[in-house]
Amino acid sequence: MKRSVMFTNETAVSEPEPRRDRRERRAAPAAVPAVMAKLTDPAWVVRTLWARKGLILLCAVLGLVLAALASLLLPPKYVSTAQLFIDPRDLRVLQNEVSPNATGGDPTSITSYLESQARIIASDSIKTPVVWSEGLDKDPEFGGEAPKSGLGRLIAEWWPKSGAPDHDGLVYALAALDRNVSVRRGERTFVIDISVTSREAAKAARIANALAETYLENQAKVRAEAAQRATASLTSRLEELRNRLRTAEDKAERYKEANNIVGVGAGRSMTEEQLALNNAQLVASRTRVTEARAKYDQIIATRPAGIEAGAIPEAVASNTMTALRAQLGAALAKEADLLASLGARHPALAAAQAQTRDARRQISDELSRIARSAKVELDRAVEAERQIARRVDQLTASQYAASRASVELRELEREVESSRVVYDAFLRRARETGELAGIDTTNARVIGAAMPPLEKSGISRRTLALLGGIAGGGAGVALALGLALFGPLPLPRRPVRQAEESEAAQPPAAAAPAEAKPVPAPLMAVPSAVAVAPRPAAAKAGWRRLVAINGGQAERVPDLLRTAAAPLLATLPAVRHRRWRRDDGEIRSVFQAKTHLVDVLDKPNAGFAKAVRTVRSALAAQASGGDHRRVLVLALRPHAGASTLALNLALDAAQAGLPAMLVDASLGEESLTRIYAPEAQFGLHDIVTGKVGLVRAALQDEGTGLFFLPRVGRTDLVGVEQIGSGFLEKARRFGPIIIDGGAVGTDGLALRFAEVADDIVLVLREGAVGEGDLASATAALGEQADKLRGFVVNEA
Repeated sequence: MKRSVMFTNETAVSEPEPRRDRRERRAAPAAVPAVMAKLTDPAWVVRTLWARKGLILLCAVLGLVLAALASLLLPPKYVSTAQLFIDPRDLRVLQNEVSPNATGGDPTSITSYLESQARIIASDSIKTPVVWSEGLDKDPEFGGEAPKSGLGRLIAEWWPKSGAPDHDGLVYALAALDRNVSVRRGERTFVIDISVTSREAAKAARIANALAETYLENQAKVRAEAAQRATASLTSRLEELRNRLRTAEDKAERYKEANNIVGVGAGRSMTEEQLALNNAQLVASRTRVTEARAKYDQIIATRPAGIEAGAIPEAVASNTMTALRAQLGAALAKEADLLASLGARHPALAAAQAQTRDARRQISDELSRIARSAKVELDRAVEAERQIARRVDQLTASQYAASRASVELRELEREVESSRVVYDAFLRRARETGELAGIDTTNARVIGAAMPPLEKSGISRRTLALLGGIAGGGAGVALALGLALFGPLPLPRRPVRQAEESEAAQPPAAAAPAEAKPVPAPLMAVPSAVAVAPRPAAAKAGWRRLVAINGGQAERVPDLLRTAAAPLLATLPAVRHRRWRRDDGEIRSVFQAKTHLVDVLDKPNAGFAKAVRTVRSALAAQASGGDHRRVLVLALRPHAGASTLALNLALDAAQAGLPAMLVDASLGEESLTRIYAPEAQFGLHDIVTGKVGLVRAALQDEGTGLFFLPRVGRTDLVGVEQIGSGFLEKARRFGPIIIDGGAVGTDGLALRFAEVADDIVLVLREGAVGEGDLASATAALGEQADKLRGFVVNEA
């Protein structure tokens, strides 16, 4: 059988070494628990420290003296603070500012604005003028060179140059200010504190005030320069805009002249005005023609008999006609009277009849004259209408031509108007920015000038000396304990031969069954003794928690696993104080508050969760596939905790953001399916037969995102090929896939999963494993024993 390569710190099986040497190497670290046991014994620690109290006192005095000397050598530090109030709402002098503050009422924008101003105060643009004004480039405290005189100047002149650039005091001063200047904004305020640290109190206050004043001057200068730049840019554009407007106006006027378009105001041309006027005259003329024709027709239709009868139309109603009618009436009346009184042959009657005839003739003549007059008036109205209509036709034709020409004219006028609007806007804005250049709109002021501090900052000399004494005493305590543990009287160690004799003296465990096969190489390198070795003597129970620190306690490995080829991946520690677990209100996963322990969710920083994380990391490190592996978890004996380990491995992978899947392939009352998914309808058999899809059959935990495939249906009918092609091929996007196989050899489904799995992990309960268990597990796994990646000891 081909052996698989294991990544372990132990000697490879292919390179055997004597059993005695391996026992000696394992016995050497056994002194570590003894050292830790002494350190956790208060009585021993007190006795040891009292015995070396002189050394501890000497170290404390030495630390006190050294700290006092150091405090004398340390230069004093004075911190002075100036306070600036910066209101994000700038002073609104004009409606349109050159650089308006757009913070509004958004707290985030206001905070960003104030933080930006703090960064500006701490920038070199503010610090550089302060360096020049305060002469910090020549101040030795801020990196400046002290003036040389006498012998020093003579040596500097005659000393050969090294080729390095000359000392730049500004650069050193800026670097020193970066270290000694602190600018911060008070929480939920508009106040910015400028703190300066210096060896002189007055200098610290002077620099802080200079920074505040320089910032205010810089802000005013920046805004003035921005306004001046805007004014210059606008002014440089005005001449171009003015020329563009003049060109557009000239072009429009030339076009009007070329097309004989004359405006009379209100955007109307002369042709339009004449056309409108002639249209009105034409309408009036046609009205007069109609009236004259009606009058003429009425006159023509009038008869003298009708007039004599008293029906006088309005058209012939005149003073003359009225007088003639009156005359006719009088003659008729006279004729009637004479006829009645004198008879038909009387000469007076004949004269009266002659008057009547004369009156009728005059009426007829008057009616003819009125008709002729109406005819003349009708002809004049018709001729006037014809002339006006001809003029309207001419003006209409001219208007059509003018309208076609006005299309391009309107485009030219729009260009003129747009150019005029832009020019006016630039001209007005240039004048506004020109006036704004001399106005400071920054709403900031100094609300607290820096004053020379009265006391030095930092730790006082007395406190520093006291801390030095305490540190020296601590160093003396550590030195005393180190001498006691590793000094001339080292800790007694058990000889290797004595260790072997004590191991041989252990009572043998129950003998393996007679039919058990020998343990093959993948599980054991050399036949082991029998049962688990007893635990080393621990410290007092009350100090157990103190010794349970990383590196403070040797890992307890059962003797049966010390000779196994597969490594010990981790030891799951016992979990106590379960009354501290999350209550029901904090449950976010279906896997919590149930039978199985899930400390990767309940206590992710506890030892149990860290051990589970160690197992997953070790499996990922041993394989080239990384996290996308198929891991089968088997128990060496029933109730060893395989389901607990498989569940926590899957949950830990899901917590890490991996697309993990947990598959239940175990039996029993405490199986994952019976506890978490007793009502599941679909399982592995439904997936491989194509009855349902993988995503539909798998249950997803909403709290962690873990997919869980319960054991439902006829799993006894699922073969190895169906698992590989019908399930694992469909689950390619999941990884890792953790399979809970239960106790090894108790179910055929777990063994079929072993043939397609990438890694196998065996879980054993501490104190409940013997030589026969490994032989039985090897026999059950057969050729798949090469996939064993390690053991996990379960103490939980």
